[in-house]
Amino acid sequence: MIEPHVHLAYAARGAGVLCAMFWFPEKNDVYGWFTGARAHEHPARFFALQHYYATRDTECYLSAEDDLYGEWRMAVKTGTSRIDRPIPVPAELCPELDRIQDAFVQEWLVFETDPLHDQEEAALRAHELPVFALNIRASRINKLTHEGPVWTYWTPGADIHVVDYLSQRWPLDYLLE
Repeated sequence: MIEPHVHLAYAARGAGVLCAMFWFPEKNDVYGWFTGARAHEHPARFFALQHYYATRDTECYLSAEDDLYGEWRMAVKTGTSRIDRPIPVPAELCPELDRIQDAFVQEWLVFETDPLHDQEEAALRAHELPVFALNIRASRINKLTHEGPVWTYWTPGADIHVVDYLSQRWPLDYLLE
């Protein structure tokens, strides 16, 4: 079973979930999923970084929507362009990527459409935290490092450069600083 790396960034007195993501390396490539704030929206995308751990230039691919099997786009710092080929995730990894995404959301996130949203809202308010359309589960808030205006969580040993690379190409407002 694949153990993903995780990063979350949360502005308790700002936009809420700035970034929530997981990823895992597979040979020279990296695969994962992210969501977070962009103005008042929360886009979510799967991603593939081909040749990330190789000497060749990395190719960054993002799903056009939160759909692993849907349209994908090549992403560069200046924008994205549609690709006309099968999805850039190997077929044998798709079920595992889908499973990890479900588990990650269940462990860390609650959306306003979640059946448990009302319970999570009460728990967040008990911690004197605001409630947004996308929230970190109240039971996980203490896992974050509460230093400064942005609270963060990193899986021990996570490659910070993956987040830095993606933050220059994704549709989120969050940039790793």
